Amino acid sequence: MANFVHMESQAIEIGDKVRFLNEVGEGTVTQILSGTLLMVEDQNGFEFQHERGELILIGNREEEKAGYARVIPSVAEILQQEVSSEEQKAIEKQFKDRYAIADSRPASSDTVEVDLHMHQLVESQAGLDSGAMLELQLAHFERMLQIGVRQKTKRMVFIHGIGQGVLRHQIWTRIEQYYPDCACRSADPRRFGNGATEVWIGESASSRRSS
Repeated sequence: MANFVHMESQAIEIGDKVRFLNEVGEGTVTQILSGTLLMVEDQNGFEFQHERGELILIGNREEEKAGYARVIPSVAEILQQEVSSEEQKAIEKQFKDRYAIADSRPASSDTVEVDLHMHQLVESQAGLDSGAMLELQLAHFERMLQIGVRQKTKRMVFIHGIGQGVLRHQIWTRIEQYYPDCACRSADPRRFGNGATEVWIGESASSRRSS
């Protein structure tokens, strides 16, 4: 069981991992605005203000930092040189709403499908170059996968299309490098053609490797 320490009893630093006292989830401290007010980035890459008393510091600081080494760029970081601040906020809201829906799914879902096509992720692609679009797709893939892991989902299907195969290659590479409890293969071609990847999580992944 994790070792929780109330904020008032221990100094807090930028980069510390915290759990929310009055809501589900956890995040990382990104700014200290005042003695009692902090900015915290949640697991989906969005920053919110929190009072110090609403947060619980998680366990050993160095161990937690090591366990949080996989940092996914936020929507704002990806878009900061691409679109206006108004367009950036609109796109951030679209992703924030999508993650809120995903987080509200019942735990232990057997299968979840995630469409990574850009027209499914943003209402307008104006001003976005191919590099920014790929980064948005990959960040969305990883955040949705992490939500699936938290919810103990058995299987996720990521629909990426065929194209030149860059997105598919990056998905497979990241699973191999950063998600040892996951295994992937091409999804059923009768249903998805050659444009989707099937990811098995946890015990389901282990059984797929041994079969």
